[in-house]
Amino acid sequence: MNNVIPLQNSPERVSLLPIAPGVDFATALSLRRMATSTGATPAYLLAPEVSALLFYMPDQRHHMLFATLWNTGMRIGEARMLTPESFDLNGVRPFVRILSEKVRARRGRPPKDEVRLVPLTDISYVRQMESWMITTRPRRREPLWAVTDETMRNWLKQAVRRAEADGVHFSIPVTPHTFRHSY
Repeated sequence: MNNVIPLQNSPERVSLLPIAPGVDFATALSLRRMATSTGATPAYLLAPEVSALLFYMPDQRHHMLFATLWNTGMRIGEARMLTPESFDLNGVRPFVRILSEKVRARRGRPPKDEVRLVPLTDISYVRQMESWMITTRPRRREPLWAVTDETMRNWLKQAVRRAEADGVHFSIPVTPHTFRHSY
């Protein structure tokens, strides 16, 4: 099966978007509709939709933020607190330490129950994060994304607008929280 989504009436530079090989998009949409029909399951983006959205991020910083949200299911407030020290990318089982939002204002070491370890199962994401950190050389304890939640939301809105300008439309409204449900 072809591993790209052809886009009609789009500029040549984005005429093909990469997606996971073997994805039957129509079946995936149908299954999602069935899963969310009762209202018990929140709406979520499908993998090809996330891939398309990440394609429209203007730079690696934005791309890595939203790839991190997708690969971890964290909230944007939690992502704002991530530092290079939060990641263990070189072990046998890479993971990220996520501080609960309730410890945001406190200083010092948080209690164990306020930190959760999330495995990073997508090795491609792990390699991209390693490469990005090597390239940008952030300080060990400085936030990777020292911006407001609103700035992050604006980055996402801009990416959605760029996609829509190229004729790419998403089947559900896209917000940072959508990534949490798509994890």
